[in-house]
Amino acid sequence: EAREALERLWRDRLTVEPRLATLVTAEGARREAFHRWLPYKQGFSPGLVRLFLAENPRTPKHWASHPVLDPFAGTGTCAVECARHGVRAVGVESIAALVFLANAKFEREFPPLPDTSGASMWQEVADRLCLPIHRAALMLAVGRQHTTAGRANRGARPLGVALDEVAMMMRDDLSHPLASANRIEVGDARRLTTIEDGAIRGILTSPPYLSRHDYTRIADPYDTVYRYWYAGGGGGQQIRASPRGGKSEASVHVDASEEASDWLVRIGEGKLADMARGYVEDMTQVLRECHRVLAPGGPCWMVVGG
Repeated sequence: EAREALERLWRDRLTVEPRLATLVTAEGARREAFHRWLPYKQGFSPGLVRLFLAENPRTPKHWASHPVLDPFAGTGTCAVECARHGVRAVGVESIAALVFLANAKFEREFPPLPDTSGASMWQEVADRLCLPIHRAALMLAVGRQHTTAGRANRGARPLGVALDEVAMMMRDDLSHPLASANRIEVGDARRLTTIEDGAIRGILTSPPYLSRHDYTRIADPYDTVYRYWYAGGGGGQQIRASPRGGKSEASVHVDASEEASDWLVRIGEGKLADMARGYVEDMTQVLRECHRVLAPGGPCWMVVGG
């Protein structure tokens, strides 16, 4: 009855938007400069960012003092597309390897790669690379030897071929650099400690879903190479569900969460019940932080389904 009451309360506020059907998936990113570097299946289309900016027009001066925020930045779709349009944006992402790759998109050029002839293993290539942009290229090349789920792809092209292809792509895109540079930082969306109250004018993001996707595994190929140079630099961080019964900063009672958790326990899925309960607690903290940093009246778009 409580769930039905909620549905009745919100029913009149729901609208059907067919134009969003393709924009809430990452398919559109595969063909666009900078966004095509890393096909991230959990991302959204840069077209969604353009729609967000079109429906919330502001002057460049306004955005300079009140940026857009993506608290689950991933590969930087929001921050990169905002930079293309001269709009200031801030990204927060828990996986340091993805932050490194996203920030590489704000470089201004791609110098020639050092000679990597005779190197058969990626570690041998890594030892010859000093520039961050070249290291980003190797991370992407190694990533191309894996599936979008992070598993090794036996049919992938040899590393040298993949690296040459990646370098050509990055060089082409950086020959027309982004109009401005934005920043993406390693952080926790549940605790946006570097952002002041009301400092954000708009939020556009796609939170992790309560699903069986292992977000850490998807990024593991990039993270493994990243940590070869930057051991101890925060690689592999991942927001995880709070353990059931543990102390949480957002101890809340949510009927839907309790209903789902109790049902999962009854059918013998205690682990999934813990995930469901922890996920709601984590997202409650995220929503509270978004409410704190968002200026009153600012738009907040969250992708919650494909």
